[in-house]
Amino acid sequence: MRVIDENPIQPGVVLDDFKRSIHFLVDDPDEEAALHLALQSAEAAVATATGCPLTPRLVEFNVTRGGWHRWWFPILPVQELVGLALDDGAGGWVDQPLQGAWVQQAHDEPQLVLSDAWGGRSASGDLLRVQARVGGADVQTISRLRQAIILLAKEWFEAGISIENEDAPRMSFGVHRLLKQARYRRPCEVA
Repeated sequence: MRVIDENPIQPGVVLDDFKRSIHFLVDDPDEEAALHLALQSAEAAVATATGCPLTPRLVEFNVTRGGWHRWWFPILPVQELVGLALDDGAGGWVDQPLQGAWVQQAHDEPQLVLSDAWGGRSASGDLLRVQARVGGADVQTISRLRQAIILLAKEWFEAGISIENEDAPRMSFGVHRLLKQARYRRPCEVA
């Protein structure tokens, strides 16, 4: 998966909320930059670990073609199917129609369904490029993900400014539990 959004992705936890949650009162631009970096890194780590990005983004997947009619997305939720294309064998892509293709169970186990009527069935190409808008977790999951991001960013920030000669801290038990509760694993790849 790769993010193809041209616009900056909105953060799921804004810096001011993060600063309030950790009771950070210093107005030092260097410290604020370090906080921002820890927050961005933590959000990316949580989205990758759980397969549930907090905010919507446009992404692209390359899927090997075969005789399948369903392909499960490795991420959820899927807001909308944006584009399909087949490789042309020379490093390029040939756009395919979306008619006859749709997303099913977008918020539970998102699947790309390609019906027999899909126009790309008869076209050649070994790879299918799937573009979709994904992310924007449900209300219950988003609170756990936000808490995991805040805890992880706080741990990383504190480890980065520590002056003691200690080993790098491991991810806390609380962060592990929050990630495990919100983690999405697709039930299968294709059918």
